[in-house]
Amino acid sequence: MSAALHGKLQDFGIAEVFQLIGQQRKTGTLDVTRGKQTLRLAFDEGCVVWGRPVGPKDDSVIGERLVRCGLITQERLAQLQAESGVSARHVAQLAVDAGDLSAQDAAQIEELVTSDTIFVVLRWSDGSFDFSAQPVRHDRPADKLLHAEQILMDGLRMVDEWQTFADLVPDSETVFERSAPIALYKRGLTGEAKSRLPAVERIHGLVDGRMTSQRVIDLSRLGLFDATRALAELHHHEVIVPLSKRQARSRRRTSDRPMQGALELVRFWVAAALPLVLLAGLVSMIVGRGPASSVGTVFPITRAPLEDARSVFEKRRVQHVLEAQHLLTGHWPSDLAGNDPTGLLGGDALTPRGAAPYYYAQREEGVLLLAPER
Repeated sequence: MSAALHGKLQDFGIAEVFQLIGQQRKTGTLDVTRGKQTLRLAFDEGCVVWGRPVGPKDDSVIGERLVRCGLITQERLAQLQAESGVSARHVAQLAVDAGDLSAQDAAQIEELVTSDTIFVVLRWSDGSFDFSAQPVRHDRPADKLLHAEQILMDGLRMVDEWQTFADLVPDSETVFERSAPIALYKRGLTGEAKSRLPAVERIHGLVDGRMTSQRVIDLSRLGLFDATRALAELHHHEVIVPLSKRQARSRRRTSDRPMQGALELVRFWVAAALPLVLLAGLVSMIVGRGPASSVGTVFPITRAPLEDARSVFEKRRVQHVLEAQHLLTGHWPSDLAGNDPTGLLGGDALTPRGAAPYYYAQREEGVLLLAPER
């Protein structure tokens, strides 16, 4: 059996291998190797049960895909892998039991990894294959198994269609940014293209000018073929455009510092709140202290310490929002009369109520915020 189903893809194509396994209703695992990468497919009576790249552990690929799809963090994966080594249970099962993700999410990731593996294998025209007849244990219902014949029909069609749009997404490291509203793509959609609109809208919502195409594909959970096709269609309609490698590196450096940015924002707000607390305490002392006794006549000086404190705090608050915007976006605002793009002011304009806008001047040491004219 092993000799009959072992060879090179140049001599015996992957479609013929699938067809043979399906027709003879074989049960076992098929390893397909190209270069340093090996993909494994498990069959039960000619139907595909699962497929995935071969990793150091059976569930290592699933764990990595959970991280890539944004379902768990890398730190959480390390914890689950350590627990898996002790309990001999799969990472996905442990994550579901711990409430990190739902059973539906876990099943979706399994299906994504399987479909992507099949699609990649069907595109290979060189390499080697080795089928090993052995029992395949699983708990998938019969109606969830993928018949080899159906895989060939759908898969080969996808491979042919892939050739028509793959060039519009140069590689997995390509970074796209939006260049037009999604309405431009929606114009005149009919037939099959209209049925793909939800997938295209999902991809459009993820494109941000920072994430690579691979990251967008992973987070969409649409699978390699459908997500790449959606990116290609948006690119074809000029709704998104690829950035140069230099632009992409610059954007990525900014996006690689989210935690640093968050910590800086916390520092800003602490710095803003502390002066207010101190001023409030000072105001309380001033208000609570009675006039000093004196032999002569006392003329009290009328002041509004609380109003002064509020004015100082408001100015400091806007100063910190400007610095936060510069940290997050990489540039200073063109004016201070519009809405706050950081959302840190609760959506209020940077212009105080009942006053002219704040204005500022840039100095070598940073931005100098100037009080509004009243």
